[in-house]
Amino acid sequence: MAAPKKQPLHNVLVVGGCGFLGHHVVKLLLQQHPECNVSVMDLHTSFNNFPGVAYYPGDITSREQVDKILAQSRPEVVIDTVSPVFGLGKEIYFRVNVDGTRTLLDASTDKGVRAFVYTSSASVVFDGVNDMRNVNESAPIPVVPMDAYNETKAIGERMVLDANRKRGMLTVSLRLSGLFGPGDRQALPGMFQALERGQTKFQLGDNSNLADFTYIVNAAYAHILAAEKLLGMPVDLEKASTTVDGEAYFITNGEPVFFWDFVRAVWAAKGHVAPYTIALPKLLSHYAGGASELVGWLTGKEPSLTRMKVKLSTCQRYFDIRKAKTMLGYAPLISLHQGVLDGVAWFVEQEKKESEKKEQ
Repeated sequence: MAAPKKQPLHNVLVVGGCGFLGHHVVKLLLQQHPECNVSVMDLHTSFNNFPGVAYYPGDITSREQVDKILAQSRPEVVIDTVSPVFGLGKEIYFRVNVDGTRTLLDASTDKGVRAFVYTSSASVVFDGVNDMRNVNESAPIPVVPMDAYNETKAIGERMVLDANRKRGMLTVSLRLSGLFGPGDRQALPGMFQALERGQTKFQLGDNSNLADFTYIVNAAYAHILAAEKLLGMPVDLEKASTTVDGEAYFITNGEPVFFWDFVRAVWAAKGHVAPYTIALPKLLSHYAGGASELVGWLTGKEPSLTRMKVKLSTCQRYFDIRKAKTMLGYAPLISLHQGVLDGVAWFVEQEKKESEKKEQ
């Protein structure tokens, strides 16, 4: 059977396109839509570059800068992958995830952008307390958010979905969970740090908790699928047999795994297997996280263990992706196992290059 014909993408602007997720979106766009004009807007554009892509340095909180870049790039699709890393201040999250998203949405609507794809987080439905077992998109946004990052991502998502069909622009929001892979600045590097510190024998909790991780290429693929689906909808929406716009979708690898099994798989891919395991009870781990935070506060150093890290590594947290499969046609391109091998291999190669540089 012949593969279904792709909806062509002619002109796409990837906002945050030099970042972890963004540059993988750009890379996959170039592979899957070689005729597409791909542009990137980012605060800094001197890294993660690809030939043939137009790069525009700009701040999404500046309407003047956004308007100028939209006028130059003239996209039919805007893919907003901007996402400040975990652990920054509340002010930054509100400035970027709320004010920046609002600015980008308003400018895109005014410029006649046809489709807008927003990067959200699966944790917008997580309150930091209750377990999440196979949760789908009907789960409510908690009244008390887990943290400022997810609070602002939820606000941004609501703005994006509320903007759907305003003057013809179609929108979707993709809720990603546990991103990892080449270029990762948080998940895999954090696990490598534990390896370097000789902490691999320790386990928080009893490892009965399932967690969802998502290989970065699969997350990028979901964004391209969403753009294709939005552009494939008829201009006269009343004639559409199915609609995908105005919706949020959970995106994962679809392979929930016991949390510490995943971490140990990463260490094994790096060539290390701990000789034994010391499982610390969840409550004891929580107190240890609190003590580590106190020491960090007293010394001015970032604590290696926090109560939030304990919660995220001991809670049930996995999601139902049937909606994305059914509506967007999403299916992961790369398995979790292969993703771990490829992700770790990339970091090993980077370490080798750095070592060679020092020797020269």
